Amino acid sequence: MKIGILTCGHVDSPLSDDHGQYADMIEASLYEVNNEFTFQNYDATKGELPHHDECHGFIITGSVHNAYDNHPWILKLMDWITRCEARRRPLVGICFGHQVIARALGGKVQKSEKGWGLGSYEVQITAQKKWMNLSVDSARLLVSHQDQVIIVPGGVKVIATNDFCPNFMLVKDNHIFTVQGHPEFSSSFTEKLVEKRKHLLTPQHYDQAFIEINKAQDSALILHWIDNFFVMAQQGKYAENLQQAV
Repeated sequence: MKIGILTCGHVDSPLSDDHGQYADMIEASLYEVNNEFTFQNYDATKGELPHHDECHGFIITGSVHNAYDNHPWILKLMDWITRCEARRRPLVGICFGHQVIARALGGKVQKSEKGWGLGSYEVQITAQKKWMNLSVDSARLLVSHQDQVIIVPGGVKVIATNDFCPNFMLVKDNHIFTVQGHPEFSSSFTEKLVEKRKHLLTPQHYDQAFIEINKAQDSALILHWIDNFFVMAQQGKYAENLQQAV
C-alpha cells in the first residue's frame, strides 16, 4: 500500500541528525506496524502536492509553521485538502496536519491562550470508529504544540478530548482522521524539543513536561489505528479508481 506524506515543516539540525525529518519518523514508526507500506514524500512547503490518485492514502505532517497563516503554500495545501475530501480520499493529519485540515474544511485554528502543550498528556476517547481496533477509554500521547483547533468544521466529529485540548482527535466519516499529538515521536526526541523550548516555559512547566514524557505512552495504539484506517479504506471503494499507485 502506497502512502503519500505531505511534509509541511522541517526538523532543524542537530535534532534531524539523530532523529530525521517528520516524514522519516512517520515512515519508520508506521513500517514497524505494517511492513507492506511504501511511502512517497512530497514537500508541501515547496508546492509539491500529489494527484489524488497517486497513493492509497495521505498523511499531512507536523510543522513549525502556523496553520492559520496565509502563506501561498498553505493556501495551496488547503485547496488540495478540500479536493481530497470531496473525493473521499483517506487522509490523516498530525499536529499541524490536524489543524490545517480542520481549517480547510471550515474550522478555526489559533494560538491557544492556555500556552504550550509539551511533553505528553492523556485524553478521553469519546467515540469509536470501526478502524479503532482496540476499544479504550483514554490514551496518552506525546505532544508539542501551542496552536489548537478551536472551532470544529461542520460534519467533523471529536473523538478524543481533554480540558487543555478539547478537539484533540477529529474524524469525518471514514476518510479523515486527525490527531493533535505525535504518535511518530519518540520520548527522546520530545525531551529534546522541551529542552529547546525551555526559555519559553516556567520551571514548573519544564519539570512537569519531563515527568509526563516518562509515563507510558500510547503511541503504538494510535499507529495501529492509522494502519487500520488505511487498510480498511484500501479494501473498500477508495481503492477502485487508483491508477498510478503501486
